[in-house]
Amino acid sequence: MGADKEIIVALEFGTSAIRGIAGRKKTDGTIQVLGIEQERTHEAVQRGIIYNIDKTTQAITNVLNRLNDHLGIRINRAYVGIGGQSLHTVGNFISREFQAKVKITPELIDNLKDNNRATQYTASQILEVVPQEYVIGTRSVVDPIGIQTDQIESHFLNIVAKNVLLENIQRCMRMANIEIADIFISPVALADVLLSDSEKRSGCAMVDFGAGTTTVAVYTANLLRHLAVIPLGGNSITNDIAADQQMDFEEAETLKRKYGVAFVAAESDNPLMISISNDRTLSENELQYIIGSREEEIIRNILNQIDQFNEKLLSGIIITGGAAQIKDMPEAIKHFTKSQKVKTAKSLITNVEVTPGVPSTLTGIDTLLALLMHGEVNCTAEEEAEAEEETVAPTVDEPVEEPTLPETPTEPDDKPKGPNRWNRFTKVWNSLFTEENDEQ
Repeated sequence: MGADKEIIVALEFGTSAIRGIAGRKKTDGTIQVLGIEQERTHEAVQRGIIYNIDKTTQAITNVLNRLNDHLGIRINRAYVGIGGQSLHTVGNFISREFQAKVKITPELIDNLKDNNRATQYTASQILEVVPQEYVIGTRSVVDPIGIQTDQIESHFLNIVAKNVLLENIQRCMRMANIEIADIFISPVALADVLLSDSEKRSGCAMVDFGAGTTTVAVYTANLLRHLAVIPLGGNSITNDIAADQQMDFEEAETLKRKYGVAFVAAESDNPLMISISNDRTLSENELQYIIGSREEEIIRNILNQIDQFNEKLLSGIIITGGAAQIKDMPEAIKHFTKSQKVKTAKSLITNVEVTPGVPSTLTGIDTLLALLMHGEVNCTAEEEAEAEEETVAPTVDEPVEEPTLPETPTEPDDKPKGPNRWNRFTKVWNSLFTEENDEQ
């Protein structure tokens, strides 16, 4: 099959839905999107972590079957993006001392990398390694090969996640009879295609606002320096509205999308009164209080992650993701981070060719597009797709570790002063990451 005929398929496991995309890389280098499908997960996946094996397997099957039917193909493998609450980076240092000066060789560097890969983390594993610098004497270099020295210290940034994160994805793909072509770290794949070389070189923080999580990736000098996943996202805001106004999630989501604003400097003297369920009305000021409180919490968590790099982020903060679509999000970030260098990333959908019939107005699919762009191999069977009526029900033939749902963060001891309702909505920022501390 010619390269321009090969179809690449990728899957993203999100809190709101499992999404699948099929496309091809054309000979002129452009990406052609052939189909996009999604299946609501109904809490089977929370913050990137699979909690229900059978429902997730069925969702994968449904998504790929619809792509098969739409394109007249038979998908037998797919690329998978991995994200989720436990995904984060841990710095590691490996040193070597020699009795006399030696020349640094590729074999020595490979040995240092192997030693780093062997590092053990409790109930977690290294998914990917980003080499940082090598310290030789008082000098820090990126490429030490050929240098004479009697001592070398290598700095690595390990991307780590709970074992269950990867294991459950692999389990579901096996049960769906789909081979994994490769696994990509979703935020890294997104940054590779969303950020320019200039932005990575001069320093920037990419913030991906998702439904269940908010992911922060910091780059300086062309290297990933920090990655963290905050367990709060757009759904946190929707749940706050639903709880405060005693309404269902769908109505709260509609209110957020239609009237929501991330930041309001002052209350309106003549607020709009919004009609809601059960013949009630909701003041626009009341709605913005709810939304603004949670947005402030999320942004302060972002600031907590990037503060140590603040002086190095010459290209500022670059935001993306479906939950970043709420009105005035850049203004909210500028206000709470005191940074004026905040911009919304241009959607990748504008840089690809979309086949007629595929919705091109979808938001929050940049990660899915990034996974597609990273794919290389054909993901369909060579032979003609066969009509298969038989559906095999998923079965579990061995115990599967089911993670427990994350606990609601506790109230902070020192609450910021201001009009926002911290009494009801603000959580301890640093406590969100306690589950990662056991790995460091």
